[in-house]
Amino acid sequence: MDDLEKLKAAVRGKRIHLFGPPGCGKGNRSKDLQALGLIHVASGIALRAKVRDDPDSELSKTARDVMERGGLVPDAIVVPVVMAHLERPECRERGFVLDGFPRTKAQADLLFSKADLDLVLHLEVPRKFLVYGVVEGARRACAACAAGYSDFDPPRVEGLCDRCGGEIVSRADDNAETIDRRLDGYDAETKAFLPDLEARGIVEVLPITVGDDEEIDEGYLKKLRGEVYWVETDDGTKARMLNLDGMRERLYRFLAEKFA
Repeated sequence: MDDLEKLKAAVRGKRIHLFGPPGCGKGNRSKDLQALGLIHVASGIALRAKVRDDPDSELSKTARDVMERGGLVPDAIVVPVVMAHLERPECRERGFVLDGFPRTKAQADLLFSKADLDLVLHLEVPRKFLVYGVVEGARRACAACAAGYSDFDPPRVEGLCDRCGGEIVSRADDNAETIDRRLDGYDAETKAFLPDLEARGIVEVLPITVGDDEEIDEGYLKKLRGEVYWVETDDGTKARMLNLDGMRERLYRFLAEKFA
């Protein structure tokens, strides 16, 4: 992207929701949007901020108890905490990127009863790659900043994060069976309310695949063992895929065309 300062000014104050299945790159796209000045908001971030800033409230006490036990914080707590977080001055002034929330139709209905979004970015990744890329591509992430890596997008120095120098680790539960179960849950609970968002006219698809006729710098393409990687898409055809730099460039160019 040639003029980042112009793009930062264009997206300031925008309210963006990243929508997509587990493993689609929401974390990396969140980092890209943070680099433009937007505030990253996830349910975990909002809950931890609530517990830290308002430790004596009943919401905080209940949330802290559930999180310490490793449980799933109920909607009755998560939704009001996230909604209040979005009203913070920095979120209103600079804009925000919602990552991983809402997860259910009930959460989405509550969110849209209280807040308007400028854009829902649907990160479209072939399902076969969501499994293959995690398991055989050795997905891993920085323990400090959560930046994602794999054998397709390796760090410059193995084991160390390019962004912050933190340790890169693998998730113990990254296996095909667990991932398939997560994707089935996403289809049943989250993807089910995508038509509601599309009806609002705010959904835009940001695909990771590259068309056969699309001219593109090979430096933006995923490679495996030095060769450009072709993935089987959901319709049974083959397509090239963008790497981390390629997806950042596609995201920034899309935002520039939409908002600048």
